[in-house]
Amino acid sequence: MLSIDMDSLTRRERIHNGLVFACLSLALVMPGGPKLLALCLAGMGLWSCQDLRTDLAQVWGRPAVRIMALGVAIFVGIGFFLGIWYDYKLGYYEAFIPFLLAPLMLHGVLKARLQPVVLWMGAATAAVLAGAFASYESLVLLTGRAMGAMSHPIIFGDLSVVLACIALFGLLYFEPAKNQLWMRVYLTCGAAMGVWASLLSGSKGGWLSIIMVLLVFVWRVTAGKPVLWRLLGVVLISVLVAKGVWLAPEELVRDRLDGIWGKAHLWFETGQVTDWSVSIRLELWSYALKLFAQRPILGWSGEGALSMLAEHLKPFNVPVGIAPVFENDLLHYAAVSGLVGVLSVLALYGGVFVGFWLYQKQGLQTFAYALLGMLLVALYFEFSLTVNALGRNAFRYFFCAMSVMLLGLIISGTQEKKGRAWN
Repeated sequence: MLSIDMDSLTRRERIHNGLVFACLSLALVMPGGPKLLALCLAGMGLWSCQDLRTDLAQVWGRPAVRIMALGVAIFVGIGFFLGIWYDYKLGYYEAFIPFLLAPLMLHGVLKARLQPVVLWMGAATAAVLAGAFASYESLVLLTGRAMGAMSHPIIFGDLSVVLACIALFGLLYFEPAKNQLWMRVYLTCGAAMGVWASLLSGSKGGWLSIIMVLLVFVWRVTAGKPVLWRLLGVVLISVLVAKGVWLAPEELVRDRLDGIWGKAHLWFETGQVTDWSVSIRLELWSYALKLFAQRPILGWSGEGALSMLAEHLKPFNVPVGIAPVFENDLLHYAAVSGLVGVLSVLALYGGVFVGFWLYQKQGLQTFAYALLGMLLVALYFEFSLTVNALGRNAFRYFFCAMSVMLLGLIISGTQEKKGRAWN
């Protein structure tokens, strides 16, 4: 599977490509998978550290890279400022490790001459394994919501959507797949299993992303076709999603979808928390806005805001296992660190998105990686509306690793067009 583009690689580069493929494939079914993937990339960069300064200086000449780096630097810089301002403990700074490792990870991707097959087929394999793992958990062991090797089903379900997205776009843009039936079947299977894993996770917040990704995919597939064909494609995708919902266990999908509007409406009417998914989130978000209104510039600090939230939730008899967090990145940062914190999150997402946006017009393959990079940001932003994505290690490490891999593939591709390669 990995031999497709490997003929011109050195032995070390083949080993490094194989390691990345293995780590990506096991990302959701091995404990600490996203972190291991990021550390693998960083370790590869450290292996060739004698060229680190020269290579990164060459990369720095690209405007898109500087914009991305600026967004990350603002996020990390404000984070460190807030840590000093509020005298946070040392453990607080762990959240910034994947972002600080990004230059090393990028160097590792470039020195390994990472091959497209590693991204496309690795993501498909990861999605297939995630779907198989989720099926075993939910349908055989009857454990309820699938969570793979992650610490929470939401993380598992949301990252499964990302993997499904990559597999889908592999169908469009991975050249060898256009000529080999087994690859197209495998990528399709990866996309379907990623969606299936997300459904079995019971993570409603990620299901909107499934629909968004599938609609973007069908719109790209039918580009240039008559409007009627494009609309039929949208209908077909909708039917397939509905079929997946119907096939999934009722308690994991249909029961969780049932009554969303009713529970939300009741909360708006009475303020009652009647479930631990919809109305509890509305209560959390309402309280976050209240705290933000009281201290809009620098917030209340993590300890201050979360301790007040825990006190606020006591009358609701919140069950064990539901952490007192705001389950929305923007509102979490608004309450904890005010406008300063919110701007740091927007700078991170905005910088990465704009950087990939600038790479759209540099060839079909580069367009594919750039589009995936923009979709990655869009997916994470959508995830962060119902969960503290940047507050969880797996999300952070996976975001950094995938962004760096896509950026590295873009840079390598443009270098090859100029007749140069990383060595």
